[in-house]
Amino acid sequence: MVGSPQSAPPAVEEGSLGNASSSSFSRQARPWFILLLLLSVVFLAIRWRMGDAHGALLMFAVCAVGVLALTVGTGTVDPVYSGYFGLMAFVSGLLDLNLAIEQILWSEWKQWHHQALLKGDLSGVAKPAMYLACSALQLASAFVAYLLYKECEGFEDFDTEESLLANADQARIYNAVLSHGAATLRPTASDPMKAAFAGHSHKLP
Repeated sequence: MVGSPQSAPPAVEEGSLGNASSSSFSRQARPWFILLLLLSVVFLAIRWRMGDAHGALLMFAVCAVGVLALTVGTGTVDPVYSGYFGLMAFVSGLLDLNLAIEQILWSEWKQWHHQALLKGDLSGVAKPAMYLACSALQLASAFVAYLLYKECEGFEDFDTEESLLANADQARIYNAVLSHGAATLRPTASDPMKAAFAGHSHKLP
């Protein structure tokens, strides 16, 4: 009985260490997260100047969620909004990659390959190159956000396992009480007909 209360503080200390390491990882990844957001804003402005309003608005929505992930977390990156940002950046990056491939294969390939190279004019490559750069930037942002989200989720699972292990003694005591109660009730419930009639039996003619 003396040793059971002393087993709880190590689990609490391990959980606090897990939360501390998770927050330290978020602080270390925060500058990279901010750098990727700033680059996204720069490419957003370039796409707007190039006339791609729909792509710029989509990148603006993605960047807005990223800024929200920075402002909600105090000194760190919020894991929930980081997961939302990573999902949106991943989808937007795939869309930009699709646009780049479409521009290269269908819209610009013949004109760029047969005329632009001969004249030394590379203006036809500007839009596909912009799409490829935006796609790579957003996929990198999605990867960083995924690492942040999985790091925090892993430490939450660790804390849950620690709490379950801390209550293992209580679970054993509870199961022992239940088994003892079932064992005491079993003999009385097995023979109800014997307690109903206590007289002598007579054989009918």
